[in-house]
Amino acid sequence: METELLEYPFSIVEFFVPEFISRMRRSREVQEKPSPRQGIAMCDLLMPVYFRKGKLSLQDIVEVSVYTSKVENQGIAERIALDILLNVEESDKEPLITEEDAFMGLLNTKSDDQISFESGQEDMPGQGEIQPIHDSDVDIFKKFTSQPDLGVGPGEDELVKMAIRKNKDIRDERSRRRLAEFLKMKLLKLGREFERSTEIQRRPILRPYEFGDDPDDIDEERSLENIFDQGKGMDEVGYDDFLIRKRNKKKRSVVFILDISNTMFYQVEGLTSIHYSVMSLVPLIWSLRQERYGMILYESNSHVQKDIHEEGDPDELIDSLLMLVTASTGDVEKSLRGTKGSQTWGGTVPNQSLKWAIDQLRESGDRMEKICFYFSDFVLEDPGDRSLEKMENYEIIKQMIDQGIHVVCCVSPLTRGEIFSPYTKDVLPRLEEAGVEMIETYRPSDFLEEVEAFMESI
Repeated sequence: METELLEYPFSIVEFFVPEFISRMRRSREVQEKPSPRQGIAMCDLLMPVYFRKGKLSLQDIVEVSVYTSKVENQGIAERIALDILLNVEESDKEPLITEEDAFMGLLNTKSDDQISFESGQEDMPGQGEIQPIHDSDVDIFKKFTSQPDLGVGPGEDELVKMAIRKNKDIRDERSRRRLAEFLKMKLLKLGREFERSTEIQRRPILRPYEFGDDPDDIDEERSLENIFDQGKGMDEVGYDDFLIRKRNKKKRSVVFILDISNTMFYQVEGLTSIHYSVMSLVPLIWSLRQERYGMILYESNSHVQKDIHEEGDPDELIDSLLMLVTASTGDVEKSLRGTKGSQTWGGTVPNQSLKWAIDQLRESGDRMEKICFYFSDFVLEDPGDRSLEKMENYEIIKQMIDQGIHVVCCVSPLTRGEIFSPYTKDVLPRLEEAGVEMIETYRPSDFLEEVEAFMESI
């Protein structure tokens, strides 16, 4: 799958830095204007990044713009930097849009083509129809023109959703890459926040020694510091002056399963189950990238993206997922298989992917905490369909749970909607009966909060 996002040569710095400093100085929202020294600092910070990677990304440039700005100006700096980068053309000879046109006139170049819902084997009601979305509903960026910080108002979740809605009809490759780069920056920001939060939970906690504790868990260095800080002599030291380090939780093995069947691309109000899944999946993958993890996609066929024991670049995996946001089912088929129009493409057949997941986690060893995150709209059967193949899905999930694997069903909000509920009303209770954890993917930040609570509980 094509994963390359926007790349900039170092020459972009010659254009970007003066333009950024100039706009910051012109902005009425910036009270303490940046000096030329900030521009020098930006160049100094970007040069080693470029030499290390041979290119600059949108995220590299925006982060340097934010980090070198005063704390009170960082929200404005992010908005102005995005405005410049997401509207500059290859030649950069065209006039850039003004700040009043908002931080992201993201893809001013739109084609007339629409991303279509391409039919597969499922016979879903309304299949092939794109739900209408009105300009008044999606033109979110006009509402942000007077806001000092992107975190104000609807926040990161809604900005990401509105960026997708506003540009749901794009077809040209550069515009897709622009949208994917913007989404990556926003979603990784959520991922970093989630990672910091979960790291605090997993950090060893020091407490006074109690009778019955294992003496091997005493932190000698911190215990001596504690005794010296109190100014105690050796004859005054008690057992509770020694500090014991609570053992770290188990390392994790994680598998991610993503449904890419045709129903996942059905649009309701400009968003699909793929959109909701990717928005929650990307920050989750980023936050767990230090763990052992694997990933598989499925429709009628299974597509392993990363084996749990294989070294992999999380950036490449995330880039490939973000490309799904602007893709039709035909685009996805072509990128994964190299052809379009296959009769066996697009169905909902998770059996092999579930078997792959359980095999991967079985091989992780008993000392690992094992989790399977399963992202789908859970249109796993037709009403009244109790075929052995369909029932096997629940059996595999039940086997996972019986073997101590935690299964989290990450449920698209479309799952419970009017169109899909006839197909899912029996599925969801069966999954709950099997013992899965259900978490909605409507808002990435809410999703991550629920995942954090779940992971802490286990």
